Amino acid sequence: MRHSIFVIEDNEDIGFILDFFLEKEGFKVTLLRNVADFTDVFSLEVPQLYLVDVMLPDGDGIGICDKIKADPRTSAVPVLMMSAHSSEIATRQCRPDEFIAKPFDLNVLLERIQHHLAG
Repeated sequence: MRHSIFVIEDNEDIGFILDFFLEKEGFKVTLLRNVADFTDVFSLEVPQLYLVDVMLPDGDGIGICDKIKADPRTSAVPVLMMSAHSSEIATRQCRPDEFIAKPFDLNVLLERIQHHLAG
């Protein structure tokens, strides 16, 4: 069975690269472009991991992280926050499982995803 990952990323180029790379590595990727897309699918499916950008056009990833961690269905699902503009301290509000600074090396990202899925 392939692990399911929800990627919430508004940048089309980064989203395309993450989708392509993670699918090639054997993951089932659902690419969501904004908070509204996330809200539409949140109650329908629970992935094994969330990869969430902090800066989104209609809100932010911190609110998404808060929602994930507050819901009993998803509170144990790893949340990896990523951003080029926020520090790790700024994401402490939602207590993500890890913060990943952009730009990131895809192989390092893959290792971090595998680490959280193995845990």
